[in-house]
Amino acid sequence: MIGNLSNTKRRGPGETVSLPLIREIRERDTNYLSATGFDVDSEVDVVIPTFRRPEALASCLRSLESQTLAPASIEVVDDSETDYGPGISRNIGWKRGSGRYVAFIDDDCLADCGWIENIQRVFSENDIGGIEGGITTTDIDGEIIEFNPPHRFKWDRFKTANMAIRRDILTEIGGFDERYFLHREDTDLAWRVIDAGYRMVWVPECKVHHPEPIGVHGAVYGAYPRSEQLLYHCNPNKFVESAASLISRESIADGSLRKLQRDMRTLQHPPDVKPLSRIQSWTLWTRAWFLALFWAIRKGTIGDPKKSSLSLK
Repeated sequence: MIGNLSNTKRRGPGETVSLPLIREIRERDTNYLSATGFDVDSEVDVVIPTFRRPEALASCLRSLESQTLAPASIEVVDDSETDYGPGISRNIGWKRGSGRYVAFIDDDCLADCGWIENIQRVFSENDIGGIEGGITTTDIDGEIIEFNPPHRFKWDRFKTANMAIRRDILTEIGGFDERYFLHREDTDLAWRVIDAGYRMVWVPECKVHHPEPIGVHGAVYGAYPRSEQLLYHCNPNKFVESAASLISRESIADGSLRKLQRDMRTLQHPPDVKPLSRIQSWTLWTRAWFLALFWAIRKGTIGDPKKSSLSLK
């Protein structure tokens, strides 16, 4: 189902929307999967939040047309006019479907042809709560490279650009925390799945491609201190790794790390998230600095995803 697609002609400053393309996407709404025929019934719903990127969305939908196993449904939720954020959009999307499993992908990503089939196979063969899949992107030279979390990351690694969760668990934990506007809502969701007693497993074979180059891991998060506050309150111990990931020569030199530390102790807008106290802040960043130094000294890995991965081979 595709709902609330915007008629606006603006995607952003100086960018225009192709109205014929919007009409083409709308036509996919009815019986989008009616032409597909498979021996195995799909139990995977796909949810795609979108915001003023009709061309990218069309490419994403085309990648889903080429699946070796078709999704049970594709729920596209357009936030172009409301701008509530992807967390709310994803909640709307997964609640529309009825499949046993819910796969999340971003509107600017392309699913590998075996994405749905691999997701369903891993769920059906293993007692798990969710899947974290692999991501590739394109570097500045046009080469396709992996954009997977560093091996040392155990907690600060989850992205709904490629994630799948059992529907009953989404219902149990209440889905995405809608207080997040941008960033970290995917990490928050995965942590709550884990804290509820379920396993999130790393399955790189469940792969999507992000055609546009992606920035350095962790570089953007400091720009959203309210999201960092929310994630800290979700699980202060797990957040130590997130804080350590933000410590770098660049963040120290340009002052962004100090600014984030100050912002996390300040009430943000909307004022519904409690800022960190001085004691909480001191404890957090002391532990984060020790962890960052440990990483630098060891130059090794902790929380290696290979240790919790499931091979499809």
